[in-house]
Amino acid sequence: MSQYRSPIVLMYHGTPDSQPDSHYSIRADLFAKHLGYLKQAGWKTALFKDLRNVENLPEKSVVLTFDDGYDDNYLGAFLPLLEHEMKATWFIATDCISGHAHWLGKPSMQTRMLNSERLLEMHTAGMEIASHTCSHPDLSILSLNQQQAELSKAKSVLEDLLSTQVTSLAYPFGRFNADSVTAAEKTGYNLACTTRPGWFGSENNPYMIRRIAIFSGDSASTLARKLTFADNDVSWKKMARYYAGRAWDKLSRSSWN
Repeated sequence: MSQYRSPIVLMYHGTPDSQPDSHYSIRADLFAKHLGYLKQAGWKTALFKDLRNVENLPEKSVVLTFDDGYDDNYLGAFLPLLEHEMKATWFIATDCISGHAHWLGKPSMQTRMLNSERLLEMHTAGMEIASHTCSHPDLSILSLNQQQAELSKAKSVLEDLLSTQVTSLAYPFGRFNADSVTAAEKTGYNLACTTRPGWFGSENNPYMIRRIAIFSGDSASTLARKLTFADNDVSWKKMARYYAGRAWDKLSRSSWN
């Protein structure tokens, strides 16, 4: 039996070629090392929408997701994925297409967003372009009607652009409430993901799928531990406590036999 439980969903953001301004973005050269590790370790990539038919996925399946839709993802993630014959899902805030990530403050090279032409190219190449609402709001403070408007409009914009059905959603900032789940279902989404860490199968609700966050300093070895433990915190200190606890449990059980 494999030591891994899969599929597992990872959450990336920007992939700049210089030092990331955000803790959630990762240098393009480091992302390339992540892809190299995944390929060497035998992981197969899947799209987020593929989770609807999880029984059809290979044993070691990983879903790479990118939130927001940063322009640096084109060179830093999309093209390397193509080279490795891998695929990923992008969650796009549609009001920001060709613009900037306004929630990050002052515009910069790292807040620039993908344009329509590149999104269409990525879709045509086999990537999934999905919804991250229109304006990237905190859905948990909006009314049900306001949430439905955000989700419905974003879905419509992307479907018009891509000429395909858009059924996947990521909640901005990972914030949502019961109305968000209702709105997602009512507006035609099949799956939605949060920023809560954990295994894919740890949630029975298809609108509360868990993801593991990737941070700017995560090395390939850190990625390997995150795939093993499905947790955001895989520091060596925490790993030491984990293995010490397992050793103690084993010792305690043997003492009773």
